[in-house]
Amino acid sequence: MSPAGTPPLRVGTRGSALATTQTGHVARRLEELTGREIEIVRIRTDGDVLTGSLAQMGGTGVFVTALREALLDERCDVAVHSLKDLPTGHAPGLTIVTPERENPRDVLCARGGLTIATLPRGARVGTGSPRRAAQLRSVRPDLDVVDIRGNVDTRLARALGPDADLDAVVLAYAGLARLGRLDAVSEVVDTAIMAPAAGQGALAVEVRTSSLDDPVLARALRDLDHEPTRLAVLAERSLLARLEAGCAAPVGAHAVVEEDEIVLTAVVARVDGAEQLTHSARAALPGGNAPSAAARSGRDDVARDLGARVADALLADGAARLAPLRETGGLATGSPSGPAAGDVTPTDAAPSSERAVEAARQQLRDGGYRGETR
Repeated sequence: MSPAGTPPLRVGTRGSALATTQTGHVARRLEELTGREIEIVRIRTDGDVLTGSLAQMGGTGVFVTALREALLDERCDVAVHSLKDLPTGHAPGLTIVTPERENPRDVLCARGGLTIATLPRGARVGTGSPRRAAQLRSVRPDLDVVDIRGNVDTRLARALGPDADLDAVVLAYAGLARLGRLDAVSEVVDTAIMAPAAGQGALAVEVRTSSLDDPVLARALRDLDHEPTRLAVLAERSLLARLEAGCAAPVGAHAVVEEDEIVLTAVVARVDGAEQLTHSARAALPGGNAPSAAARSGRDDVARDLGARVADALLADGAARLAPLRETGGLATGSPSGPAAGDVTPTDAAPSSERAVEAARQQLRDGGYRGETR
């Protein structure tokens, strides 16, 4: 038992090696913050049982529903998710906080230290993500992009194992970092070439909202929450929600907090990579470095508003024509306005950034890569 007869804090997780590893990091921190013993509860989700693509299995929620049911049924007290697995809609009765994010970028894992630029023409590259596949085809239309599934070890073996049938695979930096497998990385891909998934690299620690009546747990969760991460993922997920983009839509989003501003860049691509739209904008954050509760809420609203406005800009430019989106149209409603909310304007660096991105793509498309022809 924990101190003063308090029962252990039950932390729910999927059973994969990556899920249990990242849950272990959170569990140790919660143990430090609450002084309670931790019990890990493994929950089997449909995503661990079913086969096929994510879209065929029912979308992102396939990894989440069983964990949320365990929370609501009080079979566990806390659930740890990869944030990008969470549907963007609010889950009634549940509250999430976001620990500090790991590097959100994608990585290439290839033999011989090969990079996207140096892979030979016709190389077979594996990924289970339509977003990664579309952006990869955009810069290297000559590659053979192969749909794959499986855990991290299974995917790495397809490119690096003794019976490898692929030349490379694309994975998330965060997962490999948490598993101690960064030695497999041959290139950390720049976000200008491959924008990450919304929420990639971040974890969501979820509890029953009623559990926040416990002042010790509530304080621990406040301490666990990392504001720059929270603001970044709020902007990214607001964009996804506004676009109504499902798991099959090639949409990338990357937000960062820079001093008193938040900057969001988003990409919507055609599945075949032949065309894509990019939009970048920034918004001022009110409240300074240590905002009050009201200012904190205002900062969250600015992040959400930024995501919605960038989504609207992409829709206005024809994003729904490129990808499987359900266009909502119109401007964001119910968002704060005026100076206190942080007016959203295109970033000063957006034109030069877009030129740099297009220059990089052109160099790769036109043979600037050094790979040999197969």
